[in-house]
Amino acid sequence: MKNGFTLLEMLVVVLIVGILAAVAVPYYFNAVENARMTEVVMLWGRQKNFAIGQFMSQEQADRLTKRLQKANLKHYTGQVICRPTGDANKPCWEAVFTQTDANPHAAYQLSTTENFARLACIPLNGAGENFCQTQADDDTPVTLDGKEAYLIR
Repeated sequence: MKNGFTLLEMLVVVLIVGILAAVAVPYYFNAVENARMTEVVMLWGRQKNFAIGQFMSQEQADRLTKRLQKANLKHYTGQVICRPTGDANKPCWEAVFTQTDANPHAAYQLSTTENFARLACIPLNGAGENFCQTQADDDTPVTLDGKEAYLIR
């Protein structure tokens, strides 16, 4: 009568578990980032109606930045910046959300475009590139602040 497992059987089990883990881990990281990004999307949705297409003074932009900071985002900090459009008749204000985690697996930055009308994902590393591409409504990147960005659905 044989008790226990052979070394070969144990190696096969470890190999199968390793393969399953290698397949599952990227999906896990994307699910975590999706959950984290939801807080920004919800906040952006609330602020979008206030700011879209509006000309703001620096004082109003500063107040909106304070409102973004008071929102108690867990994983991001928000700031309103002026991104010159080249057209004096178009508003320049946009919101930029930066991750607070010092060393995230998927590093990216979220930014509004078209005066708060759209949200874009700017990848900062390879995993961030993969994450931004999975969130994009088009595989073609746009240029934002001199970096490639993907417009989010």
